[in-house]
Amino acid sequence: MEKDSLIQPIGQEGTYLRAGWKMIPLFALCLLQDISALKGPRLVDGDPGGTVTIECHYTPSPVNKYQRKYWCRLYPPQRVCHTIISSNFFINHLYQGRATLVDFPSQGRFVVTLTQLIPEDSGYYRCGIGPRTDMLFFSMNLTISTGSQIRSEISIAAAMAFFLACLLALLPVVSMKSPIFGPKEVTSMPGGSVSIQCFYPSTSVNRHDRKYFCIQNRRGSCETIVSTNGFVSEKYMGRANITNFPKNSSFLIELSQLVEEDSGLYKCGVGISSRGLSFDIKLKVGQDPDRPNNTDVIVTEVDKTVTINCPFSKEHTQDRKFLCKKDGESCSLVIDSLNQKGPDYEERVRFKISGTGSEVFAVIISQIKRRDVGMYICGVGEETVAGFQKNVELKLLEPEPELVYAEQRGSVTLNCKLGSTVANVPKFLCRMRADKTCDLVINSKGFVSNATHGRILLSPTNEAGSFSIMIMQVRKEDAGLYQCGAQKDGQPSEEGPVQTLQLFVSEETTVPKTPLVVKGPSGGSVSVTCHYNPKENNTLKYWCRWKSSSHCTKLIDNLGMVNDSYEGRVALLDQPQNGTFTVILNQLTPQDAGYYWCLSNGEHNRKSTVKIEITEGQPLLIEPKTVTGQLGKPLNIACHFPCKFYSYEKYWCKWSNQGCKTLASQEEGNSNAFVDCNQSSKIVSLSLNPVTRAHEGWYWCGVKKGQQYGQTAAVYVSVEEGSKDVVQPVNAVLNEDAVQPEVRGKGIEEPTVEGSTEEHSGSSRILVSTLVPVALVLIVGAVALGVVRARYRRFSDRISVGSYRTDISMSELENPRKFGANENTGASVQETTLGEDEFITQTENPEEIQEPKQVKRSSKEEADMAYTAFLLQSNNMANEIPLDGPSDA
Repeated sequence: MEKDSLIQPIGQEGTYLRAGWKMIPLFALCLLQDISALKGPRLVDGDPGGTVTIECHYTPSPVNKYQRKYWCRLYPPQRVCHTIISSNFFINHLYQGRATLVDFPSQGRFVVTLTQLIPEDSGYYRCGIGPRTDMLFFSMNLTISTGSQIRSEISIAAAMAFFLACLLALLPVVSMKSPIFGPKEVTSMPGGSVSIQCFYPSTSVNRHDRKYFCIQNRRGSCETIVSTNGFVSEKYMGRANITNFPKNSSFLIELSQLVEEDSGLYKCGVGISSRGLSFDIKLKVGQDPDRPNNTDVIVTEVDKTVTINCPFSKEHTQDRKFLCKKDGESCSLVIDSLNQKGPDYEERVRFKISGTGSEVFAVIISQIKRRDVGMYICGVGEETVAGFQKNVELKLLEPEPELVYAEQRGSVTLNCKLGSTVANVPKFLCRMRADKTCDLVINSKGFVSNATHGRILLSPTNEAGSFSIMIMQVRKEDAGLYQCGAQKDGQPSEEGPVQTLQLFVSEETTVPKTPLVVKGPSGGSVSVTCHYNPKENNTLKYWCRWKSSSHCTKLIDNLGMVNDSYEGRVALLDQPQNGTFTVILNQLTPQDAGYYWCLSNGEHNRKSTVKIEITEGQPLLIEPKTVTGQLGKPLNIACHFPCKFYSYEKYWCKWSNQGCKTLASQEEGNSNAFVDCNQSSKIVSLSLNPVTRAHEGWYWCGVKKGQQYGQTAAVYVSVEEGSKDVVQPVNAVLNEDAVQPEVRGKGIEEPTVEGSTEEHSGSSRILVSTLVPVALVLIVGAVALGVVRARYRRFSDRISVGSYRTDISMSELENPRKFGANENTGASVQETTLGEDEFITQTENPEEIQEPKQVKRSSKEEADMAYTAFLLQSNNMANEIPLDGPSDA
């Protein structure tokens, strides 16, 4: 027994006040009940005169399946629970005709229903299992709204409304749209039936929550008609049914034996009726008020055959009989007993009468068209409307639109089944307007509307005459009514079979946001992030390029397939821990601009599309495009990164059809490839030492931050046999125009061989042969001028350093050996100045210059000696300059 679980009642309305000292044992009791095997609602609300339905769930076992189930009420102060109804067919006399209990042993639940509620029904109840009411049970509180409570709730609601009005005046209005979706309007004839399908977001909570269908009353509340908890309203007993389809995230309501009183506003929803997670539906049951009373209705389908029977009286046996179609105030002939036919019914209408004694003629119309719908008149006589007998209305059986649910930014597939008769006829999808016209969206002949360009695909299925249409990156504007059909020209038409689909787009979406456009420069790269559900068994992930209305070329997948034309350019890197895979495309060209799709064999909502645009500019990473390595020798490949990637992780990887395997690389000093960058510009090099045949292939250098990949650049390494005569460089670098000399590769210098100076100067012989004669003329003039000046200053005792060239007498050169110069009889003095370079060549038999004797001399003698040595050395230089021809200079 629950000793302190009751709350003492005060007053006649059945409300209770909670005692603070009783909260602790009550809380402990609630915890004990939560871990028990019995579950149910803790709070139940009802209106006076209304009905409540209570579901109690238990874990099915061989014992409790067949044990007594009961519902009882706690009465103070004895805290005894008095049984109201049980599965042993007991019912308290006070609740006779008001309470029912139905057990569902296979489902592990039993349902209690209490009708004709009164305020005195408020109180605490238990649903339980066993022979006693104090063993295995679950407690609940039933509240019946009273007049005072309603007034209190109204005042509270008014205060809340005022508060919200003030709040909305200060804050922008946010439109909240229910994610539940169904048909807005359903019509039927009296005695007919309707099927209503409602969709809900696919979550684990929604799949197992209560689904219901209710009718809205004048008080604003919604009275439940049927629910998935097993409840069916007494008024709809035997003609209302509800079925949940959790795999499709939908439930179906079926109503039959309809009457005109069933017309009204309804709701289909999930959870509790008052929480607003619902969708409004209008049901209309009745006859067409504009239809004449003596009108027969014939319902048919497109391409079918109908027979219209027209009675006539005996006095009109010999008169002309006819059938015409009402067209405004006139009536266009269809056929008459003289076999005259209307132009629109040639070859598909027949007139038939059984015999002379018959009082009925029949008109058979085959290959029914949509334009045949309308009002027809059977008549006799010469005039079209003379002898009026009967009205016949021809209607087409328009199936209810197939409801399709999609989330914003997700993807959706529309399935169309038109039959094998149109298997080879071009297919189309169009969108209905309010004026009943249909705008073409896509067809199998290559047309795609601008609104869906790059994100829609039409594909045939295995079943003849059937096809599917996939729409990616679903937008809010995509919601609406669509028709798919088949026509020879691929254009929407009233002829031929069509299928109607209603697309609902939920703005409450779980689809991750992805960029719609990715840009990259020509020669650069782009990276695209694709999402999938890691909890599903996604065995296939792939990337394709959208090219037309019915073609998306696969470029790469996670199983090793790579399109031949994209080898070395594209890689798919899977990150299952994040539920994403990244596709990198480099070596971009203008032809790469277009739409690309991320696809997997998992949840359809994770599929996405992206548009790649090629921009002007240069790639941010610089490296050579191709490199040749020598077998057995080292090879370094340098990749230059600009300043903006200073904080990124840099890497080298080797490309294969399974991805790009990261390799060990080394970050070196500053890069001078970017003259406008600071010291943060770096070089990251890849070393292959020694080069082997296995090193041949594509290599990528790139940057990334965590799992987000950035720019990449590709280089192809080819391997060839090494040459003994040629020494190969150890570094593979950019061309000389790309970087400054400091970042170019350092080659192995060739050793200098003695005597090679002559080979070096041979390339300048033409230049020397041109300038030497000019230099000789200048030297002769200078010598002549020097002689004149020497004679003028022969007896001058003051000699300055600046006059050493001209003030020295010829007699002082009689014995030049004493100044440390070698004999060079017959040698002439030549000076050659070619810009800033001085070319000096040796004689055929060069001799070492001997160290002269050191003699004490005056400053004048030292100056004279220095100048004489200079002239002798110049003479040797002139003799050693080679000239064209065998003659000496």
